Amino acid sequence: MVNGHGSPADTLLLSSAPFEVLDGASALASTVGADRIVIYVSSEVDNAVETVGSAIDAYPDPAAPMEVFTGPAEYRAAEPTMAIEALEGNHRLEARLRPPGPERVGLDDQPTLVHTPRTLAHLAVALREGLDEQTRVLTVRGDVDPVATVELPETETLSELIDAVGVDGSFKAACVGGRFGGITRDLDVGLGPKALRDADLGTDGIVDVLSDTRCVVEFVGQRASFAAEENCGRCVPCREGTAQLASLLRDIYGGEFDVQAIEELDRVMATSSICAFGKRAGQPARTAIKAFTSEFQAHAEGRCPANDCFEALEA
Repeated sequence: MVNGHGSPADTLLLSSAPFEVLDGASALASTVGADRIVIYVSSEVDNAVETVGSAIDAYPDPAAPMEVFTGPAEYRAAEPTMAIEALEGNHRLEARLRPPGPERVGLDDQPTLVHTPRTLAHLAVALREGLDEQTRVLTVRGDVDPVATVELPETETLSELIDAVGVDGSFKAACVGGRFGGITRDLDVGLGPKALRDADLGTDGIVDVLSDTRCVVEFVGQRASFAAEENCGRCVPCREGTAQLASLLRDIYGGEFDVQAIEELDRVMATSSICAFGKRAGQPARTAIKAFTSEFQAHAEGRCPANDCFEALEA
C-alpha cells in the first residue's frame, strides 16, 4: 500500500513523478510477492488522483495489479491503520489496536506493507542509478516566501534547508515533523531521520517556520486544540489527554503554568496511546516549553513577548 495521504511532498511526487513512485512500489511488490498495489490519496487532491491514475493505465508490466483509491480529507485518515479502515469502507475512522500491525493483519485482513511515495521514489532511483548519499524531500512552509518542497542530502542541516527557501522576517523557531513535530530554535541539526529523532524532532517531511512575529505559546496551543478536536476517540490516553493538554495550555493565559503536569501528561500519552496521533500530540508543547521557557512564563505573567496573542484574545 502506498500511503500518499497527508504530506505535501508525497502529493507533489504523485502529481509530478508518478512513475518513480510506481517503479518503487512494483519493485517492492516483486520482492515480497505482493498480489496487489494500492495507491491511497486524499480525496481533495484531484490532480494527484488523476495523474497517478493515468500513470497506472500506462504502466508497463507491473509486478502486481495497481489501483488508486481516495480517502477522506481529515488529518487522521493518513494514519496507517485508519487509512486501511478508510480503504475498507468504514465511515467511522478509528485506529486499530496493535499488535498485530498491518504487516501481519492489514487491508482485507491480509499482510500489508505501508510506505510513503517518498520512500518508494527513493527506492526506485537507488535501484536504477545507485545512490552514494541519501537525500530527503521536505516541504518548508509557514513564515517563508515562497512555500517550497526541497530535496537535499541528509548530510545537510535545517539551516541549509531554510536558507534554500527564505524566511519572511527574522527566524524564531521551526516545527519539524508536521502537525505534531518538535519545536526548535537550533538549525544545526542534520536532515536524516536519526539526527532529527536524536534532536527530539519529527521525521514526517514537513517543516513549519515561525518568524519573530509569531507567538510560540499560541502556535502550540492551536496544535493541541486541533489534536483534541480531530483525534479518532478510540483510546482514552489520546481522547482525554489531548483535551487536558489544550486546557493546561489555555490555563497559562490565566496565570497558571504547570510544567510538571504538561510533561507528565505528554509522557502518559506518548507511552500508552495506540497510534502515532496520541503518541506525538504532546511533542509541540513539550519541545516548545524546553526551547522557550521564558516565553511561556511571560504569558503566565500576562504578557506576550511577540505582542501577538493577547490582542487576538481580546479582539
